[in-house]
Amino acid sequence: MHANPIHPRRMAAVLLVLVVAVSLAACSREDKILTPVVSGPVTWTNTVRHLLTDRSEGTTPTGCTSCHHPGTGIPDWSDYDTVVSKAASIRSRLSTIGDTMRGFLKPGEPEIVVAWIDAGTPR
Repeated sequence: MHANPIHPRRMAAVLLVLVVAVSLAACSREDKILTPVVSGPVTWTNTVRHLLTDRSEGTTPTGCTSCHHPGTGIPDWSDYDTVVSKAASIRSRLSTIGDTMRGFLKPGEPEIVVAWIDAGTPR
């Protein structure tokens, strides 16, 4: 007796899952930490502004200003005063594992922004 072959739809679904998994692994930001590494106190000028800036890598936006920029109707994270006025909300969201906002920053960067907020948002 012949074994039933895998149904084409099931095979397509398995292949799709594999392609997505490989793509996500290839897009991992684990090895793309903040460059250059910050030394000294973290300030808006020397660190945070750069973290929030759109640093798109291919088709994947990184940095908050890929969405949060003038003309979008949402807060402009490229503006120091706006970011400071929303610091409590930003801190809360960046402190929540799984919040989608964290996905636009590279590993370790949400913690840098939270530490900057905790330090009083130095300019």
